[in-house]
Amino acid sequence: PRLFQPLKVGRLELSNRRVMPAMLTNFANPDGTVSERLKSYYVERARGGVGLIIVEITCVAPGGKGSPTQLGIYSDDFIPGLRDLARSVQAQGARIALQLHHAGRQTRAAVEGRQPVAPSPIPCPLLRETPRELAAEEIEGLVEAFAQAARRAQEAGFDAVEFHGAHGYLIAQFLSPYSNKRMDRYGGDREGRMRFALRILDRAKALVGPDFPILFRLSGDEFVEGGLTLDETRPIAQRLAGAGVHILHVSAG
Repeated sequence: PRLFQPLKVGRLELSNRRVMPAMLTNFANPDGTVSERLKSYYVERARGGVGLIIVEITCVAPGGKGSPTQLGIYSDDFIPGLRDLARSVQAQGARIALQLHHAGRQTRAAVEGRQPVAPSPIPCPLLRETPRELAAEEIEGLVEAFAQAARRAQEAGFDAVEFHGAHGYLIAQFLSPYSNKRMDRYGGDREGRMRFALRILDRAKALVGPDFPILFRLSGDEFVEGGLTLDETRPIAQRLAGAGVHILHVSAG
């Protein structure tokens, strides 16, 4: 009975509680900008009456692509096209969030034009390419890349952002003992593995303010031996909420 009732989370006000989660369409232009086809796709979904649309994976750094035709947000040059997309969807009565993403090891050198990077040099079991281990200073650079992407999304008029911390992509790779074998401050125990995500949230909030709605997508269970399980993700979810995440978007795998 509540499905079609309004919902307010912080300053995010939805006309109903139906959400379209992010799914890659490959409809972006080759340079990562918004195409007319992609805009029309999301406008049509907004016309269908969904309360919130989460726009597909949007790359926060040139070396983080998971697909050759993936949206980008690693430069202010992307803002005009993204602003047009946000306004077009909002004009249909829906709210719109942008999912911020870095593929980490879950991509190919042919897509990125360089060797993929990851917390640890362990091949992705899906794509089987060995990534290069990130240096600590590079990790700090990626924290800034995610935060600046959130700032650009806010400037483009999006109602919220979602950090993609699930499904084996970069943030998830740091969170999971399956893919993070580091022994520095960004690895080891759960606290170390959470540091990357928490640093991103802290820096992003410094740029967009504490009230700008933030979603975080989290794999509740990775379903791989040595990976995250519900027992481990419960305290992670609590820490994310305490760090200012307004909505947890939980899936699996």
